[in-house]
Amino acid sequence: MKKRQINTEKLYQAVIVIIVAILVLVSLFPLIYVMGLSFTSQQEYMSRGNLMVIPFKPTLEGYRRILFRDDTYIKGLFISILRTGIGTAVTLACTLIMGYLLSKEDLPGRRFLLFAVMVTVLYNGGMIPTFLTVKGLGLVDTFWSMILPGMVDTWSVLVFKQFFSGLPKEVMESAEIDGCGEFRMLAQIAIPLSTAVMAALGLFMAVGHWNSWFEPMIYLQKNTELYPLQLLLRNMFTNSNLGYNVNSGMQVDAANQQTTTSLRMVVTMIGTVPILCVYPFLQKYFTSGVYMGAVKG
Repeated sequence: MKKRQINTEKLYQAVIVIIVAILVLVSLFPLIYVMGLSFTSQQEYMSRGNLMVIPFKPTLEGYRRILFRDDTYIKGLFISILRTGIGTAVTLACTLIMGYLLSKEDLPGRRFLLFAVMVTVLYNGGMIPTFLTVKGLGLVDTFWSMILPGMVDTWSVLVFKQFFSGLPKEVMESAEIDGCGEFRMLAQIAIPLSTAVMAALGLFMAVGHWNSWFEPMIYLQKNTELYPLQLLLRNMFTNSNLGYNVNSGMQVDAANQQTTTSLRMVVTMIGTVPILCVYPFLQKYFTSGVYMGAVKG
């Protein structure tokens, strides 16, 4: 009987390992496919077709063309990094402060503010009213048009509010007796205790800013110098002229030994790797942060 249980457990573990391995392979295949095409020359691509995964003769010509022969995508990468850094910091700070304020039960107008936050979680103002607001504030064709409209993440406000509401009241009362004001309690008590939640929500905000291309496409109508890398990549993929990319000004021919598809994959890899490098540093905070800030029933 015991031997049969052991065999059943081993079989169960083997099935789980196989399923997880298949899921990992399915998840990694798109990244491996894109990476392989980015190192593929035109000659090999034409001879093997678009079903190839690993090139037999990898080349760095595509990366040389994108990184060193034209500064369009380097500028776009810099704008994306700048936007992600500033946007995440601004959104995280405003969201945290609002969540902290809503956790105070004696805050005047707390119920109305909480109702307003809940409404914006379920509904938004729409694209046209938002654009008219941004235009009325004079933010069109400016860098801040990609930052200020998303200063507060209302869903994250509720997470912060729930977390701060769960902090021991004795700690806050002791600090208040010792003469701490609200700003000091926020800076020296609330923020240090919410490091995991900040890291988890900050990761969501950073990925959102990094992947966003729709807002720049709407708000940056004339100032193409502020195009982030994701918008350039979107324009590159939607460009039907495979011989000439109107967004980058690069001619693709046989002498360059690089297909338009390979160049697209190069830009995709450049736009993917930086945000992937952020995950290992925040992974230890991710699970605990989301769990600690979860809204409990």
